[in-house]
Amino acid sequence: MQNWSHYAIPFLLIIWMIYRRTKRTIGFQRLVTRRLKLRIGVFSLIGLIILGFGFVHPIHFIAYAIGLAAGIALGLTAIRHTRFEQRPDGWYYRTHLWVEIAVLVLFLGRVAYRVVFIALTASSASNPAAMNPADPSQFTKDPLTAGVFFVIVSYYVLFFGYLLREEAKLEKHPPAGEEPA
Repeated sequence: MQNWSHYAIPFLLIIWMIYRRTKRTIGFQRLVTRRLKLRIGVFSLIGLIILGFGFVHPIHFIAYAIGLAAGIALGLTAIRHTRFEQRPDGWYYRTHLWVEIAVLVLFLGRVAYRVVFIALTASSASNPAAMNPADPSQFTKDPLTAGVFFVIVSYYVLFFGYLLREEAKLEKHPPAGEEPA
């Protein structure tokens, strides 16, 4: 009999991350410059790491390019539909709900598929050590998964960069009839 208790903490962590991401997807979010810069840095680093693993399998660059184009298209759609609102404690933004839901479902679906695939392959393979889910290169061995990660990376880097630029404009020149916070 297998002991499932060691899966409890990662499972709860994943559920918490899904809850937090879903909460941030719906409704107005506060513009926080430091948080946006940190996220751009993290997503850029993830993109560079994925790109680095791509040199092992150069055919993945096609998936990266498709993912990059799809992420840019989603980002431009979200930018076009983003609304800003000034409240007493600062500026808030609201993204296009369906774009955020699409990005969230795409990411979670592909990660879940990949984790299940790795778990099934590891349990049936003659060498289970070769399929280590803790190895980050496992998520870049499949071009579809790497392409999906590039959709996420390019979307968020583009969108967060736009939010930083707009926040600077809003602070300097608020829309007519509004005063800066």
